[in-house]
Amino acid sequence: MNKRKRALWGFIIGDAYGVPMEFMERDSFEIHDMIGYGCWDVPAGTWSDDSAMTLITMQHLIEDTSIADLKRAFCNWVYRGHWSYNDEPAFDVGMTIAEVINRWETKGPFEAAKADEQSNGNGALMRILPVAFYSYGRAIEDRYVNDYATLTHGHIRSTLCCFHYTYMVHALMDDLSLEASLARANEQLLSKLNDYPEEKVHFERILNITTLSREDIQSNGYVIHTLEAVYWSLLNSKSYYDAIFQAVHLGNDTDTIAAITGGLAGIYYEELNIPNDWMALIPKQEEIDHLINRFVKVIF
Repeated sequence: MNKRKRALWGFIIGDAYGVPMEFMERDSFEIHDMIGYGCWDVPAGTWSDDSAMTLITMQHLIEDTSIADLKRAFCNWVYRGHWSYNDEPAFDVGMTIAEVINRWETKGPFEAAKADEQSNGNGALMRILPVAFYSYGRAIEDRYVNDYATLTHGHIRSTLCCFHYTYMVHALMDDLSLEASLARANEQLLSKLNDYPEEKVHFERILNITTLSREDIQSNGYVIHTLEAVYWSLLNSKSYYDAIFQAVHLGNDTDTIAAITGGLAGIYYEELNIPNDWMALIPKQEEIDHLINRFVKVIF
């Protein structure tokens, strides 16, 4: 399994592993297996909005459809079960995404996302991995990351987080170490922050993530906190499984943080060292694998 495919499967597996524990407080649980019927009434292996929107974005990039068509596909996911785990309307949709998708559904796909400071959840970051891969080695990075991030989250802080994660993906694809990847991503982000000096204070902890302890990490849906939790989990891991284990056991937004962590861990570690039965629990496994294979061919 090559890095790209391993990362995309690593993302989905991390999502499904974290779904049952979403919203639970840190250190109130311990989970070593893929289970179901936790905080959501869904079976083991169920993936959530993180994976659904990532799969839809992959399909859009493969087929080279318009941004308006991508927005319609997101509407079809929420309301009609397109790329949901069971072909039913979505069971888990973040508030910011739900609001803008409702406007696309009722008013048309040219409605813009909110750009206020309160619209800085992690819903853009959670679906940026296919865009990071698509832009790798191409001179379209800035435009693509910005355009896809702002579909649902219009504030610059969310977009800057998507840039940093994209830089991490690219550095890991270049076979840099975690520390070197972070250093390069930080350098690239600092260059962007020159245009947004008022935002620099919000990224200071990310720029110094290696100094933070577990107690320093907040694992909620705020995009800055999510990115901090992702990098902390990866830095404090020894394998793919260990990375998503660390991410889930931070508590709270467990599915998204484990998914985003799993994407990076899938690049960095040479195998997805999960229990043998986990993959069989993932709904639509063959369909997902077919889509990932098609996507990998497009981006090579």
